Amino acid sequence: MTVAIWHRLATPPTTKVDWLVRGCLILSLASFLGAGITAISYWRERYGTIQTALNSAQAKLDDAVLELNAELEHLETTVETLAEDLSSGSLENAEVEARLEETLRANPNFSATAVAYEPYGFSEERELFHPNFKRLLTDGGERFERFDTEEFSNYLEADWYRQPLLEGAQWTYPYISPIINSIILEYSVPFTVPDADAPDPSGIVYANYDLNQLSRLFQSFDLGTTGYPIVITSSGQLIYHPITSFVQQQRSMIDLAQEFNDSDLEAIARQMMAGESGIGERSGGAASWMIYQSIPATNWSVGVVLFRDDIFGDTVSLTNKLVLLSVLLTSGVVLALVVALPPHRDHISQLWLLSMSVSGVLALGLLAIWLLEIQQVEVVQDTTPPLVTETSLQQFLSRQRENNIEQGLSEPIFLPTGVFLQSMEFKNANDFFVTGYIWQRYNDEIHEGISRGFVLPEAIAFSSQEAYRQDLPNGELIGWYFQATLRQTFDYSKYPFDNQQGWLRIWHQDFASNVILTPDLGAYDLMVPLSLPGLESLDNMVVPGWNIKQSFFRYRFNSYNSNFGFMGETQVKDFPELYFEVDLERDLVTVIITQIMRVIIVSGLLFGVQYLVRYKKDDNQLGFSASGVISASGGFSFILILDQINLRSQLATGGIIYIEYLYFVLYIMILVVVFNAIMVAKGSDNALLKYNNNILPKLLYWPLLLGLQILVTLYVFV
Repeated sequence: MTVAIWHRLATPPTTKVDWLVRGCLILSLASFLGAGITAISYWRERYGTIQTALNSAQAKLDDAVLELNAELEHLETTVETLAEDLSSGSLENAEVEARLEETLRANPNFSATAVAYEPYGFSEERELFHPNFKRLLTDGGERFERFDTEEFSNYLEADWYRQPLLEGAQWTYPYISPIINSIILEYSVPFTVPDADAPDPSGIVYANYDLNQLSRLFQSFDLGTTGYPIVITSSGQLIYHPITSFVQQQRSMIDLAQEFNDSDLEAIARQMMAGESGIGERSGGAASWMIYQSIPATNWSVGVVLFRDDIFGDTVSLTNKLVLLSVLLTSGVVLALVVALPPHRDHISQLWLLSMSVSGVLALGLLAIWLLEIQQVEVVQDTTPPLVTETSLQQFLSRQRENNIEQGLSEPIFLPTGVFLQSMEFKNANDFFVTGYIWQRYNDEIHEGISRGFVLPEAIAFSSQEAYRQDLPNGELIGWYFQATLRQTFDYSKYPFDNQQGWLRIWHQDFASNVILTPDLGAYDLMVPLSLPGLESLDNMVVPGWNIKQSFFRYRFNSYNSNFGFMGETQVKDFPELYFEVDLERDLVTVIITQIMRVIIVSGLLFGVQYLVRYKKDDNQLGFSASGVISASGGFSFILILDQINLRSQLATGGIIYIEYLYFVLYIMILVVVFNAIMVAKGSDNALLKYNNNILPKLLYWPLLLGLQILVTLYVFV
C-alpha cells in the first residue's frame, strides 16, 4: 500500500480526488509538524516543572542533611568527651550528675543525657546507679527533670545498654522511652573509670535525640505541600517516618516495599542502605519521586518524597497543550487516512472503510480530550496553599499577626481545631451533607474569656452534641459530633467531566472577634493530602459516583459588609477563615454509563434511521416513510428534551453545561436526517443525494457527528 500511495503522489494530479489527496497530504504533514512542536513544548514545560521542584527539594534536603549531620556529630563528640573524661578520671563520679545536667541545658537539641553504671561501678556502697536528665516540653515551655532509672527499670538486661557495653560506641535502634513515652534515638559510648577494682567497662554514657527534635528540624525546612521526609539506618530500619507506628513497630523500608508490592521503592531502599545519593522515581497509583542522601556521621540515609500530583498542582497549561496535541494528531491521522484511502466514487467499500476509520480516530480524539479534562487541576484563587506542615502554618500566622499590628488591631488569638469526617453525600446540586467530629484545644491562659464552640456558616441544617471532653495540663480538649447539610456553590459548566470540591467552612463561636482557627496538625498521622487526612477510611467512606482525590486544610480570605451588630473591634474584612476541603472527581465509568451512554444509543439509533433513507427503485424493495423518519426523530428529540429538563431540574445551574452541547449536536443531526429524508421522499434530483442511492449522508454521518462534538468540547474545555 505504501508503494501505491507513493506512486499516486508522484503522479501529477489530474482529477479533483487527486487534488484533494495532495491538499490533505500537505495539511496532514502540517498537523504532524504542529503536533511535534507542541509535544516538544509540552515536554520542556513538564520537564522544567519537575526539575524546578526536584532542585528545590534537593537544596532543602542538602540543608537538612548538613544541619542534621552537624547536630549528630556534635552529639557524638559531646558523649565521647564525657566518656573520655570519665575514663581518664578528669570527671569524677561525684561530679557526673552536675556535668550531665549542665550538658543537657547547654545543648537544646539533646532530649536527655545519662550515665548507667555496671553493678557497684559507681561506688562500693551503691549497686546500681543510672541518673537520667530529661528535657520535658510543656505548653508553657520546657523544664528539666532528673530520673533515677534504676528505681523503676532493670537496665542491665536491656539491649540499649548491653550492646554498646559489649560492642563499643554506637547508635541504638529507635525505642520508646518509658520516662517520656516518646520514640528516641540514642548514642552510647562505654567507659572504664580509673579504679583497679572497677569493672571493665564500668558502664555507658549516652545522650538522646528524640523524634520530636527530628520532626522540628524537618519542619524548619519546608519540603513542599505534600512532600515528607523519612530516615532509615544502613539496615533499612525506619528511624523517622510521618506515620510513627512504622517506627514504633521497627518496620524496615524493605518490609514496606514488599508489603505494598512496590519494586521501585525496594530498589530505592537498597540504594539508600548502600549509602548512595540520588533520585528515584516511583510509578503506580500515587506516582512520586524520592530524593535521598546519606548522613556521613551515622551512615543513615534521608529521603524526601515528592508526589507527582503535588508538583503539577496547576495543570491547566499542560492540559491545554495535551489537548492541542490530541487535536493536531487526530486531524493529522484523519487527513492521512484520506491520502491512504482516496474517496473514489466507484470504490464503495473503500469509502465505507474511510468513513469508519475517520470516525474511529475522531472518537479516540474525543475520548482523549475527556480523559485529559477529568484529570485537570486548577488553582483556587484567594486561598492559601494546603497547610501540611507546622512551618508553613506558623509562617502564615506570623504574617497575620504582623498585619494586625500594622493596621492597629489587636493580636489574633489562635485556636487549634481539628476535623474528622465519617460520611459525605451530595443531596442535590448545591447541598452537601457531612457527618463527623470537630474538636478544639483550649488553653486556660490564652483562651480565657473565649466561648467554647464553633459555627458552620453555610449549614442550612445542623445538629451537634458534645462527644468528649478531656482535661489538659493547661486547658481542655472538647470534641463534638455533628451532622450538617451545607449549601455550597458548585461549578457544573463541564458536567459530567467536572471535578468538585466540598468543604467545611468553620468559624469560631465568637465569629466577629479576633479568633483565628488553626488546623490541629499534630492530631493527624500524615498531613499529605493524597493520604486523605481527616477522612474515614475509603472502605467505609462511600460517595457514589465519585472518587476522593485528596483532603487538606487551607485558609480563604472573606469579607463582609456588616459587623453583625457587634460593638467595638470586629474582624470582618479579609479575615482568614479555616476550610477543611475534600477534592472529588467523577468516576469515569459512572459518567459513561449514566450520561454518555444515552447519547451514544440515540446517536446509533439515529444512524439506523439515516441508513434506511434511500430512493425506492421498485415496489418490491423495502423503502422508508418520511413521516416514519419524522416520527422516530421526534421520539429521539422528546427523549433528549426530557433528559435535558430532568438534568436542569437536578443541577439548577445557570448557563449551558457541557453535556447540553452534546444534546444540541444531536438536535442538529436530527434536523439533518429529517431534511435528508424529506428531500429523498420528494424524489430530489440532487446529484449528491442520488449518488449511489443517498450513500453520502450515511458516509458522512459519524464523521460529522463526532467532528461537531469535538468542536463543542474544545469550546467548553479550552
